[in-house]
Amino acid sequence: MPSEKYEKAKERALEGYLDPGPDHLNCAQAVMRCGLLAMDQDPGLTYYASFLGGGMARMGLVCGALSGAALTLGLHEHLRAERGATGTEPSFDWLQALVHDFEDKFGSSACKGLLGCDISTAQGFRQAKRTQATKNCPEFVTYVCDRLAEVVDRPQ
Repeated sequence: MPSEKYEKAKERALEGYLDPGPDHLNCAQAVMRCGLLAMDQDPGLTYYASFLGGGMARMGLVCGALSGAALTLGLHEHLRAERGATGTEPSFDWLQALVHDFEDKFGSSACKGLLGCDISTAQGFRQAKRTQATKNCPEFVTYVCDRLAEVVDRPQ
């Protein structure tokens, strides 16, 4: 069960994701923000996930929530190494399991497959807006944030 601190980090990240205004976070940024806050890191680093939303620059490739998890995992591993941590930590195996579980649960790991339209074109982007294709995206972000707790919400 995630700690109270982690749950608050997730809540703040999801608030940013659901914010329609200028402080909106894309899916990758929201997952990264969750991890950053949980690891007591600068939430300003969220910027580095800016171009991963919409399956990388709205190309419909890998779901941004999964890309955000990969970026956060890399930072987590870097911080562990800086502290001289030893022992094995989840990394490639954990991320591969996350992607497989995500695909099993949602039917795809590609943004295009999850949305059912190609948002890389102006026509596809308008279709996504018109049909509310992104209505399930908060569930994807929440799922990945919940799973990220397995890695970043543990004593270091």
